[in-house]
Amino acid sequence: MTYAFMRWLMRFMTRTYLIGLFKVIGAENVPRHGPLIICPNHSATLDPPMVPAFVRRGDTWSMAKSEYFAKGGFVTWIFRQYHSFPVVRHTADRTALRRSFEILESGQALIVYPEGTRVESGVLAQPEPGAGFIAQNTACPVVPVGLTGTRDCLPKGARWPRRTHVSITFGKPFRVLRKRADGTKVTRQEAADAIMLEIAELLPEYQRGVFQDLESWRQRLRGVTTPVEAK
Repeated sequence: MTYAFMRWLMRFMTRTYLIGLFKVIGAENVPRHGPLIICPNHSATLDPPMVPAFVRRGDTWSMAKSEYFAKGGFVTWIFRQYHSFPVVRHTADRTALRRSFEILESGQALIVYPEGTRVESGVLAQPEPGAGFIAQNTACPVVPVGLTGTRDCLPKGARWPRRTHVSITFGKPFRVLRKRADGTKVTRQEAADAIMLEIAELLPEYQRGVFQDLESWRQRLRGVTTPVEAK
């Protein structure tokens, strides 16, 4: 009940404060049931509370940096109530991976940011292999999410959000394969890059960063993913 209320409150505040400036695109692309990996870009503090609030299912869980859980108290309580669990960034955190697999095996949804951290520049960066590893090993559908305007809405260090255009776009689900059709192995990094390419396809050109040349990436990652029908 707490999680449902917090998600409702986030939706209410967003739509009220950004009335006329906020839009959700492609919500119907998110499967209603079954294991699912949701992968957004990450350039603002606003991203982690916003994405779960606008996913059309209430069984989502999010990875969050372990520092939020280190001291306990109210902050840790908030994160846990918002269905977050700790991950030690930039490491192969076995505990976080085990928790991720448990969530997916139970038929729930996992939100993971492939870049591994908030990207201060506001444009896409090279992903870490973690999201690709999870997607390959579980064979779960992946839904890419493109966030625009969140960095301008809540810049680093700001105490109050700005009224600016913000959008959240859910792409069509796909699976990341272990092998291409010719039998060649898909590496973890290729798997992660393929997820980021799908995110890049949802973003305006100025936000694509290292994925600016979409056609080059498409050629490089051909045969790494396969589409899935949303349910």
